Amino acid sequence: MKKCCLLILTILIVQNNCFFGQFVKVPTLVKHFVEHQQRDTSITFYDFLALHYWGHDLNDNDQDRDMQLPFKKIDHSTYQLVLPFINVTHQTVSTYSFTSKLSIFDKEILYQNPQFGDLFRPPIA
Repeated sequence: MKKCCLLILTILIVQNNCFFGQFVKVPTLVKHFVEHQQRDTSITFYDFLALHYWGHDLNDNDQDRDMQLPFKKIDHSTYQLVLPFINVTHQTVSTYSFTSKLSIFDKEILYQNPQFGDLFRPPIA
């Protein structure tokens, strides 16, 4: 029973979140190509793809039909939910005090070369 539920869940996730659903629209692509070929017999499949995907579409009043082609628009979204399971334990916090002074920056590191200052000067109005 667990395997059956897992299989159904996997199919639902893949169907909703992947681009495999776009391959269902391939027959629409073929039908639309046949429609274009009936209008203009010299059009090839490559020209058809270039017209609809890579170029400017003709003004032939079939914009709704063009948007039904596969990979023309994104019609799904992905929601991800992460639930980390953390084992909560009681912890004690230890504090330490440092009394010695440590010099982090040395004066030689902070030395500015005047030649580089001219490169980054803001414009004067």
